[in-house]
Amino acid sequence: MADIAPTETQWEFSGLDVEGIAFGASVTGLGSSKALILGGAGDRGLEINGNYIKFTAIGIYVEDGIIPHLSPKLNGKSVEELCDNELLFEEVLSAPFEKLVRVVFLLPLSGPQYSEKVLERIGVQAMYTDVKDEHKQQFLELFKPENFPPRSSVIFSFTKEGLKVAFTKGNDIPEKPVAVIEDKTFADAVLATIIWKEGVSPAAKVSLAERLSKYL
Repeated sequence: MADIAPTETQWEFSGLDVEGIAFGASVTGLGSSKALILGGAGDRGLEINGNYIKFTAIGIYVEDGIIPHLSPKLNGKSVEELCDNELLFEEVLSAPFEKLVRVVFLLPLSGPQYSEKVLERIGVQAMYTDVKDEHKQQFLELFKPENFPPRSSVIFSFTKEGLKVAFTKGNDIPEKPVAVIEDKTFADAVLATIIWKEGVSPAAKVSLAERLSKYL
């Protein structure tokens, strides 16, 4: 399903461009009718031999209802406070609202390379030591046959049902997931690798903080 127009609320969130990748202002969740707004977006890269290499561009979408939910706790906090103390990301992670992350590949990567790296990052998070092996294996099997050329995407939808996953070669968000890992703890663990402490894209985290803080 193509990107859709933002919902009519008092909040205005424009689309963003990251390394030539357009992240629409609003999308529909996987297997859902809910419109999600673009909270923030940024690149993910690593310093290699003195050069910063950008591997992916990441867009983070949230239900707009998350803003009044966050406001009482975070109102008046600066972007620096929200980021340095992980205040915003902790609250977004635990908020009972749907979230969606679109990961767009800037350089080619295989499915196993990507999924193994995600599980590696989950493994170093102290609060997710109880993630079940069966769900880790399901995640690995899901990515095993995949390859991601530049501009292809992985879509993660985080709901009370668990983690929904889809793949796409274009800009559209698929209507339905290719698989659902029915475990909210596992879903939260994957989301934490993106927005929690030492998340894979500091740029996307700062973007999320800057854009949401305007309305807190």
